[in-house]
Amino acid sequence: TTIEFKESNYNSYITFTTSIMKVSEYMSTTTEIATPDTTLSQIAKQLATNNVSCVIIVEDRKPVGIITKTDITRAYAGEVPSNTIADAFMTSKDLICVKTDTQTDDIADLIQKKFVHHLVVVDEKGVFAGVASSWDVAREVSLDAKAFPYNRELWTKPKKAVAVSTDKAPVMQ
Repeated sequence: TTIEFKESNYNSYITFTTSIMKVSEYMSTTTEIATPDTTLSQIAKQLATNNVSCVIIVEDRKPVGIITKTDITRAYAGEVPSNTIADAFMTSKDLICVKTDTQTDDIADLIQKKFVHHLVVVDEKGVFAGVASSWDVAREVSLDAKAFPYNRELWTKPKKAVAVSTDKAPVMQ
């Protein structure tokens, strides 16, 4: 996408190209997975050992659920037996999947509207491709903002040069 801005104070055009960031460009692909018959105890060990915040439950390479650190904490607090299998604990209705070509703005909207921290990413066939977290989105938006060719000085009113005397250079006020 090419965007042109015209700043009347400078009588010039600034043209730059923006790219629409897709989730496939920044999602985590090295995500922990488990099967529906994996116990909560095993999933808790995966979370702790690999320092991740969720484990995706997959069946035939397709995501069927997600278990997060928060879910494990709630299970512990609710005294759910640690040998409970993931299939009996998770609710697939909470699983939110997006396609690999979903744009960052849409990812951010879903995370905010659904009050979740993780979105499962699938390819066009519904096969598990990765996870996009709120941290991933925050990082990408931050990097995008830093790279954006916006210069505050360019958009503020130019200061006028005022001659103080004929033997000195003009002084900016």
